[in-house]
Parts: sequence; structure tokens; C-alpha cells
Amino acid sequence: MSIFQLHRLRTRLSFRVPFPHSTERPCASISIPDIPEPRPEVSAQWTRLQELFDHHPPNLVMERGDFKGGQLAKPTIALLADYLDMTMEEASVMRDQHAELTAALPTYPQGLFRGRGIVILAGGKYSEIAATTLGMIRLLGSRLPIEVWMIDRVEEKKGWCDDLFAQGIVCRFVSDYLQDMSAFSHHYQLKIAAIMCSSFTEVLFLDGDSMPVVNPDKVFDAPSYLKTGAVLWPDYWKATESPYTGYITGRSPEKDTQLPDFQTVDSGQMLWNKEKQWKALCLSGYYNYFGPTYWYTLFTQGGSGWGDKDTFPTALRALGAEWTMIPHHLQTQRYDDGTGHGKGSGMAMMQADPADIKDFKPLFLHSNFIKFSVRRLMCDNCIEDPSALKAEQRLKGQEVTFKGSVANRKSPIWESLTFGKRIFSTKIKDGLNDMGKLDTEKDMWRVMTKVGCEGVFSDDTICRRASKHLERTFGELSRWEGGAERMCS
Repeated sequence: MSIFQLHRLRTRLSFRVPFPHSTERPCASISIPDIPEPRPEVSAQWTRLQELFDHHPPNLVMERGDFKGGQLAKPTIALLADYLDMTMEEASVMRDQHAELTAALPTYPQGLFRGRGIVILAGGKYSEIAATTLGMIRLLGSRLPIEVWMIDRVEEKKGWCDDLFAQGIVCRFVSDYLQDMSAFSHHYQLKIAAIMCSSFTEVLFLDGDSMPVVNPDKVFDAPSYLKTGAVLWPDYWKATESPYTGYITGRSPEKDTQLPDFQTVDSGQMLWNKEKQWKALCLSGYYNYFGPTYWYTLFTQGGSGWGDKDTFPTALRALGAEWTMIPHHLQTQRYDDGTGHGKGSGMAMMQADPADIKDFKPLFLHSNFIKFSVRRLMCDNCIEDPSALKAEQRLKGQEVTFKGSVANRKSPIWESLTFGKRIFSTKIKDGLNDMGKLDTEKDMWRVMTKVGCEGVFSDDTICRRASKHLERTFGELSRWEGGAERMCS
């Protein structure tokens, strides 16, 4: 029996996960994605899109550049206007090209997708980080089916997908759906392919390092999402797009003469209804397809965030679509200074629950600086996983080692890991607290200890160190046992 036949058999079943520490009623079943095998019709859909993209290539090549010094702190319209070597004639040619492409964007393919679910991008070194996020999703009680997307099977840590299946999680591989991947030179370009090719109609997309701090299942019921079908979260800075952007994408009748007045986007978490926003996703696919050689530079001009992130709001604006930007500015999770107060510039971004437009209530923690992989934190001299080496196109068979934060005195969290102290500030203004209802750091360590002690990422030394840190820092003797621990709460 093939793996796909086995998955097809299993997906007719659901399973119940008992409380590890309770004798109360059993929890509701966790859903498993019910279309696990690669589907030719989805692949064909992308192939047609790719043919459309290839017939509308950008007329210039604009690779990544960088601003110098502190110019980005207070950009001027003159600075933004002069950054790219582009003429109005060249912009007009691309405007016509863009208009022709948007007119040809396909309508939503009815019957091809169904249901709600979570999509996470992993693979190679990102899988160790995603393992923590996946554990947090289930520990917090999520019942949603989850798809973990990787480039191909080379990126899979051997045996990991089998471990994940027990938690209602299936692995998908972009190479099963995209016949030609030559345009995808950056891992984050694959976000749009994972969203569009996933089996779900409604998608909560998460980067591997963006984890929920409360059960995320109700995010699909947020009024703003139900109204618009697209919810995006803000990043720290204002847009630094070229003044030609609005003109080229059809948003403006001429080159802009004012600075952009909107915030950039943190694409570590996104909420999409593909049926409502299919054309916007297709257009974002076009921007990402030619992203590294044109669109990323047009949208950021070498500013912070060069990459996929602003392809999504730009596509929505270009089509005049209604969508939601979370009104709350993100909050910064800071390091603990030993007294509970925060220090430094921060280690992660806290993003708000879209269901509450009045008050900031944390929903996601996007770890943009410290990556919460138990191996990256607790190893002394670890050998890099072969799947990570191959994913980064290093020499086959080459042995590469790295030191975790516990063995690196220059790490900002070395002292916390060495002496059993909290990493997160617990002050409300500096970190996750929510009046004592949340202890996200403790939850994470329960998950990471399980990852370090069981399964494909386990290691005796890492397990011992993580268990010791969990006990002396949080007074917790038991690691997470697996399953949806808070499902019935």
C-alpha cells in the first residue's frame, strides 16, 4: 500500500485525544485534511497561472539593493523617487502589461478546495522551528486540520511526517504541484504556492516561527474576516515603495508625488478566504513569481522587508479589493532583565486578535530574532541536519556543526538558559501577560522539551538540558504529552 493510499484510508477516520492530566469528558475530534494526495487538477491550475505569468514578464530587471546609513528612518519622496533607474516610458509599458495580466486573471475554481485549516511553511532548518509552533497549536486546543508544506521530500527530516500525522497534520510538497520551480529562488516565495495549492478554501497561514499564544480556531469567526475574506497584520515600518508602484499597478493615474501613508505587512500570519480573494492571491502569485528580479525591489527599494510580505496588500490594492489590516500596532516581546522588566530592542513581535478591534489581545508571537527550536537553543556542538544542508544547496555529505544559544556567551539569552531564568519579560507593556492568564514561555518549553526528548529531533543531551530548564525555571516536571491539551476548555 502506498503512502497516499494509507493516507486516504486514514482520513476517513477521526480520532480523539484524551486530556493528559484530566478525567473529564473526552475532547472533540481533531480533523485531518481529507485530500492528502497531490491532485492533478490543482497542479494544472497553477500551470495555467504560470503560463499567464510567463506571457507578462517585467520589462526591466531590478535586483535587490540597499539603502545606506539611516536614510530609511525618515525617507523623503525625493529619495524614494530617485532610488530606481526607471523612466516614465518604462513604467507605462509595465502598466499596460500589468493591466493586461489582471484582466486575464482566472475566477475561483469551484469545487477544488473545501473547509478551513492551517497552512505552515517548513522544511530543512525551518522544520525544527515549525515543530515548536505545531506543538503549541495542538497544546492550546486547536481542532483545525493542518498542512505542513516543504519544497520537496529532500527537505523532510526522515520520519517527521509520520510523527505529525498522529496530531492531525499532513505533509505536502510544493514539487508535487509545481512542475517548474526554477523561478523560486527564495524559500518565502513558496508561501503563495502553499496557500493556493492547499486543500482548504479558508486558510490561516503561519510562518514556521509564528505561533499562536491562545487557541487560534476562532480567528475564522472574526467579523472583519467574515466581511472581507482577507486579514493582514502590520509590521513596524511605513512603506518605502517606489512612487511608480501605484501607477504601474493601476492604483494611481500617475506617478505618486507624496510619501506612502500606509504600513507594511508582517506576512508571518495571514488569513485568507480563497473563494472571496482568489484573484488577489493569483496577482500576489505573479508578484512573487517575478519577485526577486522586479517586484520586491519596486515595493521596498532595498528597504527593510524586501521579499514576499508586501506582495499581498499590493495585490489587494491593485484590484480595489476590500480587505482588513489589523488596526492594532504590533507589540514587542522583550528580553527579561532579571526583574521581569524588558530590555533591548526585542526578540519577537506580538500580533493582535482580529476579533477585538477595541483592545489589543495577543494572538500570535512571531519570533523574528530568537528562533524557538530546542536544538538551536540547547545543543552544545550539534551536527546540522542533512535535510537543512541539502535545502541550502551545500555539499552532499558535508558535516556542519553549530552551537546553540546555551553554548554561546554572546547570545542575548545565554544567561537565561544557563542559570534557569525566564527569557520573556513579564511586564504587560514588554511581553505576554494578559493579567496572568497566559504563560506562553512555559507552554513553549513544555512543547520544546517533548520535541527534544521524543521523535525525530530528539537528543539525549538536549532532552536533559530542556527538562532541567523546564523544572528549575517554571517548577514544571512534566513536558507536554501530545494531543490537544486545552481542547475542551
